[in-house]
Amino acid sequence: MDLETLGRLCAEAWHDDLPEADRAWAEAHREKFGRWVDDSRPEAIRPRVDAGSLQSLPGRFDKEPAPPWPMLLEAVKSAFFTFVVDFGQTVAGEGEGATDAPAARLHRTSLWRALTADDAPEVDRPSALRAFQRGFRRGRRGLPSSMTRPIGPRLEPARFWPVNTLLHLPGPSAARNRALWDASSHCTDTKEYRALQQELRDLYASAWRDDVPEEDREWAESYRHACMNEVNGRRRSALSQSAYEGYLQSSDGLFNGEPARPWPSLTGLASDPWRALVDAVEDAPEGESELATAEAAAREFWDSLYREAPPWDSDPAKMHWLAAVRAARRKALADDVPPDKGS
Repeated sequence: MDLETLGRLCAEAWHDDLPEADRAWAEAHREKFGRWVDDSRPEAIRPRVDAGSLQSLPGRFDKEPAPPWPMLLEAVKSAFFTFVVDFGQTVAGEGEGATDAPAARLHRTSLWRALTADDAPEVDRPSALRAFQRGFRRGRRGLPSSMTRPIGPRLEPARFWPVNTLLHLPGPSAARNRALWDASSHCTDTKEYRALQQELRDLYASAWRDDVPEEDREWAESYRHACMNEVNGRRRSALSQSAYEGYLQSSDGLFNGEPARPWPSLTGLASDPWRALVDAVEDAPEGESELATAEAAAREFWDSLYREAPPWDSDPAKMHWLAAVRAARRKALADDVPPDKGS
């Protein structure tokens, strides 16, 4: 079970814009988790810290909810009951026990045993809790501003959108989109192909209009959302690369004391913390000092790895984090991310 995703799902119960079908679920979850997350008592949702702890420092994280371990267990239990009771699913390896009471089935799972046993070395509980807390914080924040920047109309779809999403969308425009896409995919005549592509561009242009008919709104919103994700994702990755390279330029090519690889050779897992860093930079409050932004960005970086950041005052990489922040901001100001073919 992905505990960060679970935390983000729990946080959605506090969203104001949930569909009607999800409101009963949200109300029940707010009531269930209210003992740990109560917006009317800010002191109840801040991290519990020890004297001298890193998290006792003032900062952005200290103003956000930090669900405790019992809430994580309750969230796992709730998710499991939904899975096996509401959706009638079985857990791999259950066998004949699948007819037992849901609680008994839960207690037999390796995940529950690992989370609740006193001697479970295979579970890093601090990291598991950080993952859940990070998901909850991100769910409460919503999308970072780096991924919600407005974009101009695009007349070509985001990569994979026609295959992954278009197939399931309702409405006449979605049906026409599927028909044109299928026809162009099998067309061998150059002139006819160009005509089909123009029809598609005209159709995509209609998704950006203010007067999209009600029956086409889901299709139009899906198309626009996919385009926004792709364009902003490319910009976010470009800023992340600049931050990474700025850090390495400051540190003589070292990260954590080890020679660092070039950006193109990083896996998605290895580069994602730099995207988290960029999110912290882009969401910096107005008037925040550069050093404070660098501290928040470094903490966001380590938090994305479910690790505690080194104490800022004694962090030997402090100036490297500052260099990363400055590099990301220079890239953002330059606004020179190469446009893709759909722009």
